[in-house]
Amino acid sequence: MLPKIENIKLQKNNFPAFWQTVLYRNYGFVEEKRLADVLDTDIKTVRTEAERLGLNNIEFNPEWLKSGYLTIIKNNWFLLDYEQMCTLLGWDEKRLDYVVKEEDFLYVKLGFVKPYCGKVKYYALSEKEIKETERAVKILNSAGSDEARSFGFFDFDMSESPLTVRAGTRIIHGYITPCGDTFGIDSSVYLPDSLLSKYAAVGVNGLWFHALLADLSPFPFRDKGERYKERRENLSNTIKRCNKFGIKVYLYFNEPRCMSTEDFSGQEDIKGTENGEFSALCMGTEKVRNYLYEAVKGLFTEVKDIGGAITITMSENLTHCHSVGECNCERCKNSKPYEDAARVNNIIMQAIKDSGSSAELIANLWGWSEFLGWTREDTEKGVALLDKDISVLCVSEYDLKIKKGGVESRIIDYSMSNPGPSEVTRNTLSYARKLGHKIYAKVQFNNSWECSSVPYLPVFDLVYEHLVNLKNIGVENYMMSWTLGGWPSVTLDLVNSFGENFDLDGWYSRTFGKNSLKVHEAIKYLCEGFRNYPFSIYALYNSPKTHGYANLWEFGEENKQSCMVCYSFDDYENWIKPYPYEIYISHMKKLLDGFEKGIKILSDAKEDKKVYELWLYSSVAYLHFYADYDQTVFSYLKRDLINNKEKISDILCHAKKATEELINLQRQDTKIGYEASNHYFYTTRSLKEKLLNIENLKKELEYI
Repeated sequence: MLPKIENIKLQKNNFPAFWQTVLYRNYGFVEEKRLADVLDTDIKTVRTEAERLGLNNIEFNPEWLKSGYLTIIKNNWFLLDYEQMCTLLGWDEKRLDYVVKEEDFLYVKLGFVKPYCGKVKYYALSEKEIKETERAVKILNSAGSDEARSFGFFDFDMSESPLTVRAGTRIIHGYITPCGDTFGIDSSVYLPDSLLSKYAAVGVNGLWFHALLADLSPFPFRDKGERYKERRENLSNTIKRCNKFGIKVYLYFNEPRCMSTEDFSGQEDIKGTENGEFSALCMGTEKVRNYLYEAVKGLFTEVKDIGGAITITMSENLTHCHSVGECNCERCKNSKPYEDAARVNNIIMQAIKDSGSSAELIANLWGWSEFLGWTREDTEKGVALLDKDISVLCVSEYDLKIKKGGVESRIIDYSMSNPGPSEVTRNTLSYARKLGHKIYAKVQFNNSWECSSVPYLPVFDLVYEHLVNLKNIGVENYMMSWTLGGWPSVTLDLVNSFGENFDLDGWYSRTFGKNSLKVHEAIKYLCEGFRNYPFSIYALYNSPKTHGYANLWEFGEENKQSCMVCYSFDDYENWIKPYPYEIYISHMKKLLDGFEKGIKILSDAKEDKKVYELWLYSSVAYLHFYADYDQTVFSYLKRDLINNKEKISDILCHAKKATEELINLQRQDTKIGYEASNHYFYTTRSLKEKLLNIENLKKELEYI
């Protein structure tokens, strides 16, 4: 069921005609015929108007519909209704519904609802609009007409040999591995041999994949047809390809997955907790328990050599009746969340054993915590209920106590600026190991939601500190990324090199040669600055830094709440929590100061290819953090436009310069701005639209 439609204030249009926004954001991303159909015109008109908008040098790139469709959806969520969106993508509503629901919480990132959008239709421009368009094009192309190359991720050779591999398991997510119907296509499309070779070279010996049981096994509660057969075959081929490089395949299960409440019509006997428009498949029924067991057993029996499964049983999608907190199921209301969570894991473990597979089951204890009302005693009871052959994984930093600017808070989710582990993780993993379980730490070594738009953040000393801390509690197995952080980077080389008698200075020397001392000095400044990041779950997900300068601004109240790693509007009070405005801004400035010092040192040696990459990614991250700073200040100042005109003008001037700089940096590396579960956060086109947005605001400011 697609998100409901509501009358939400639409974004202010920056082009003379609204249909021009649709054309500008989509030309070259979809076929001209689809754009013509959406705008109710012909291909010749589409080409003519695209040329008028300065897009005559753009050719259609089909890769956008394969690996960039999430960007297309986000770019048009506030422009087109569902019908026109489907026409644009060449999908039916069923496909759109699947992607919005199953592609790593896209419906949350889009704000849970669909803004009401009227039909967009082409009309011939007036003379005034033609002149305004000429002005717009000059602004759009003021930073050059060329656009950054997209999707050229794997243009490297396979000549690098694997290093000596340390003990332990190191699992990561493929850099562009899909997060929905993962095995609906051949994995060579998103996991070429060149990438697998690079993973092996930096010590990766496990890859995890989003896996939906309803796509991989027969699903008796809703007609899924025979689609699972093709997907099992693709999974099997993926396993064979990965095994050639010494890499195991792990399936990430969030099961048994809920259904739309309406799908339970006629089968209310298995319906559990209701949550919004969805209801759980109740684990309190034998029918659902049998389904889970048979689906897993059948999969692991037929598909040989699956390396393992990783489960998440609290938070995330609605699964068992206690999985998202409140339980309103009559069957399960008297059971304990830890009982249901442990039961799901044990059924899956038994099914794997009975299939004859030697696959490992790793229970991710995310949500087995105070965050969802669990006590330490509850967590330990849940761990004690687990089959002893189940490995236990905890997020390293979860519940880590921090203090920034005198404000005390705790880490929820992942952080690189605050190395773990927390006391909660120490206690839980220690208890699990005492009971005989293999233990893992869930970490982010490449990047985090603190800045996910670069393949990795060059803050090696913070990663080293985290590795030492984990080693001290006996952890040598890592799930090294969520969907972000899957690039085979120099950071992963550091992780692979870490071990007994490891010398950090020696690693810098081996990796950066004659520039090692200069690089290490620069990294220390980057780490020092990054420690000042005013971390909170609100800043992590809702602040403007994810999209950098691609967020569009306006002077009027936007009356919209910023969305998880997606749209950021003007509700700065929500993303700076729990910090007062002055402290948030102060700490962002300290972060920027540290990055400025580090980047300056790196720039003196960037003729070296390895140093250049550090300079490039730290420069991009710096601009993302500055975008957060600028938009927070802009949103604050615009509450009193009359008295803050001069300060706002300064912010607009800086934002223009920074946007132009980000455009130029993205042209240098196709990976900038990309993340697997979001695709491109921004493109050259969206950054150019921001330039037009800024100039329109400057003009508007003159009359205030």
